[in-house]
Amino acid sequence: MHMHKREEALTLRELIRSDLARFHALAASDNDAGQPRAWRAFLHPRIAPVAWYRVAHRLHARGYRRLGAIVSLLVQMTFRVEIPARANIGPGLVLPHPMGIVIGSAKIGANVTIYQNVTLGARHFDGGYTLALRPVIQDGATIGSGAVVLGPIVIGQGATVAANSLLLQDAPPNSLALGVPAQIKPRTAATET
Repeated sequence: MHMHKREEALTLRELIRSDLARFHALAASDNDAGQPRAWRAFLHPRIAPVAWYRVAHRLHARGYRRLGAIVSLLVQMTFRVEIPARANIGPGLVLPHPMGIVIGSAKIGANVTIYQNVTLGARHFDGGYTLALRPVIQDGATIGSGAVVLGPIVIGQGATVAANSLLLQDAPPNSLALGVPAQIKPRTAATET
C-alpha cells in the first residue's frame, strides 16, 4: 500500500485530530464547534484506544520500545483492543465500538473503519509479528463487526468486509467481501443497501 509522505510526517497531535475529526464526521456530531480538541480523544471511550495507540506508536518509533509496549498493553487491558505499538496505521482510523478488536495487520491506510470483534492477523501463530504474513488494509476500507481477515492479503481502497465474514484472499478496490469463506462481489447499489 502506498502511504503519502505527508501522512508519514504528521505530528502526533495532527494524527489524533484527524482521528477525532473523522469520528465526529461519521457520527454526524456537531457538539464540537470548529476544530476538535485533541486532548478530548484521550477521554472519549470510542476514540481513546486509537489516541493511546498513537502515543504507543510514537514512543516505539522514537526508540522507547518498552514504554510503547507498556502503553499498548494498557490499551489492551483497558479497552480490549489489541494494537501493537509497532503497527503502521494512517490518519483517520475510527473504531465505532472498540471492544474485542485485534489489529495484527502489516499496514492500515488512511480513513479506515473497523467495527467490534474484528481480527486482523496472520493465518498461523506468528509471535515475531512478521509483516509479510499479515494483511494490508488500504485507504477508506471498512471492516464489519465480527469479521476475520487473515494472511498476507490486501483489502483494496474503499473495499468492505461484511460483518461475520472470513476473508482469506485479496479484496479489490471498492469490492464487497461477504460470507464464510468470503466471496468477492463488485459494489453495486444493491450490495450497499
